[in-house]
Amino acid sequence: MRIFIYIIILIILSPLWADENPEVKETEKVRVVGKKDKDEYESLEGTEKNPSGFSSVIPLEDTKDKYNSIDEVLEKESGLRVRRYGGLGAYSTLSIRGANPNQVKFYIDGVPINNNVGGEINLAELPFENLESIEVHKSGSSYGLSSSSVGGAVNLKTRKGKKKKKESRILLGGGSFHTIKGTVSHYDNTGEDLGYGFLASSEKSDGDFRFRNDNGTPVINTYDDYDDIRKNSWYERSAVSGTVNLKKGNTEYKLFNDFLYRMYGLPGQSNRTEKVKRKYLRNTSALGSTSKGIGFDNLNLSTRLYYTGMRDQLFDPKEEITYSEPNSRADIQQYGIHLLPEIYLLSYHQILRFMFGLERETFKNDKRNTDDKIVEKLPRKFRSHDLVQLEDEFRFFKKRLRIIPSYKWEIYHDRYNENILKKDYYNLTEKDSSIQRLTSKKLGGLIVPYKEKHLEFAWKANVSEEYRMPDFLELFGERGSIIGNPNLNPEKSRNFDTGPVIELNYENLSYHTSLVYYSKNILDMIQYVPNSQFTLRPENIDSAYIKGFEWNQKLKLYKTWILKSNYTYQKAINTSDSYSLNGKYLPLRPMHEWQAGIYYKAEKLECGLENTFIGANYKDRTNEYQNYQEARWIYNTYFTYYLYKNKEKDSETEVYINFQIKNIGDKRISDIVGYPLPGRSYYAFLSAKF
Repeated sequence: MRIFIYIIILIILSPLWADENPEVKETEKVRVVGKKDKDEYESLEGTEKNPSGFSSVIPLEDTKDKYNSIDEVLEKESGLRVRRYGGLGAYSTLSIRGANPNQVKFYIDGVPINNNVGGEINLAELPFENLESIEVHKSGSSYGLSSSSVGGAVNLKTRKGKKKKKESRILLGGGSFHTIKGTVSHYDNTGEDLGYGFLASSEKSDGDFRFRNDNGTPVINTYDDYDDIRKNSWYERSAVSGTVNLKKGNTEYKLFNDFLYRMYGLPGQSNRTEKVKRKYLRNTSALGSTSKGIGFDNLNLSTRLYYTGMRDQLFDPKEEITYSEPNSRADIQQYGIHLLPEIYLLSYHQILRFMFGLERETFKNDKRNTDDKIVEKLPRKFRSHDLVQLEDEFRFFKKRLRIIPSYKWEIYHDRYNENILKKDYYNLTEKDSSIQRLTSKKLGGLIVPYKEKHLEFAWKANVSEEYRMPDFLELFGERGSIIGNPNLNPEKSRNFDTGPVIELNYENLSYHTSLVYYSKNILDMIQYVPNSQFTLRPENIDSAYIKGFEWNQKLKLYKTWILKSNYTYQKAINTSDSYSLNGKYLPLRPMHEWQAGIYYKAEKLECGLENTFIGANYKDRTNEYQNYQEARWIYNTYFTYYLYKNKEKDSETEVYINFQIKNIGDKRISDIVGYPLPGRSYYAFLSAKF
């Protein structure tokens, strides 16, 4: 029924952006608005719509050929912590300012991709090669992103078809652990109003790196440690994506499709498994539009219509990690519609922004035997998410003072269908559905006390209240191991950040720096507690207080030298009522982190040296000595040499080779107990763009 409602809404609203006579409309807009104020009526992108927030945009044009995965790009930002379960292509998650990975929301061009089965996103399953930039929002939820976010949000921006120059690229490379990678892409336009592009990539790796096996006795007994080769850590990954951009009158349309296939082994803790593997498929399609000056000149409207289908299959033919029903398959569907009108009331010094959204997700799971035959079908579960957001940006003194209040009303409707299984011992749910209403609030402020041609000094501040709904695993459980709890409350956080931002720009020198203090008080955190000898049950018994500051610096000299430095100090303390946890440090949250790099770029040569310092931290919640991880330094370097370069009016041709060394010091460490990380590794690429 809801999908028919989405279609009806699109039909009703279609006249608003239908351009019957584009030439007349464009003439009228110029006459009414005038050239002076035209920029005020343009739709701003991404972080520009959140001027008070501490957000960052990571451009990928110069970085994606130097790094092999999205996690290596994200971890170089302050306040971001990547947790890895292995080497290149292994399961990895992201934490922003000490939040849990399942509290961080991910989007592709504003389309939500977190599923409600486990909540957290595996970074290895995100697109990378087809991205233009990555937006990181640290100061709570932002306008245009549909869900409240306790742990911040990441929006992946896909590339668009070239408007001025066409571009074709071929990249071939490989390196340590029998890694091979290939990418082919083409972006072009057939005129001023139509652009298109596609990209196909494939990579594989054996992941058979050497590590120090502690034989299950870390720290306590090092006499039985020995060198070992990581088993069953291989992966294969293929991706295909395409975009079409069309401009018709005052409306721009964007259609994109992103498909990902990934098959990988699960090595398990302490190198135990040999045949366990997982297959993951995801396809995301979205149609978006942005219309300017519809109905009247002060109104802009953006829309999104999207669908995502995912399939996650586990194969355990030798029952190495599961029993009785070793295989399983989960099918997830997500679809929805977003309407984002903006009203520019510049005579009243404000911009009104609205967001209306209808979203739905379905989850179906079945258990299978070693022959991959279905032995048990579990009922399909549903989650509907309706939202309304209102944001008002007040502008005073030529935009030197901005006050931005924002409210987001959300309704979650879950349907369990558990009445089918009421006789099951492991399913104690009596309710078939539930409705949860949430209201997120945010107030942001920006003041610019000094601004001239080459220097700008600004101060930002934000306070917000955010929520995270329990996921399906927490609500419904998993047979034989986790008992669901349908009475869980949403996790809640109160967030605050503030600090100065300085921009200095000259012809041969530019400098950016910001110093941010932040705090996050998380309540009703969900923790799994023993329910019996063999089962766990989630409960709202945990809480945490996180505070710290971030210092970011970037210096560019003569367009050839770039120096970056990001330092994070963070204290993340468990404030649970539990005697064994209260006052302990949250696991995998080091107090000190520092990332720095120096880069040189000339006509034929580019090179860089990077270092990462990760302070000491604990790997468990009770801060046991045997799970203490010492501080470490990681050094990486790269060299790029251009074999051929030629710039033309409509295209650019270049051929270059790139060589990288990661973990130069060959540090043998692990983020997660029992999941070692690789030591020194080498990679080389040959890229041709024409």
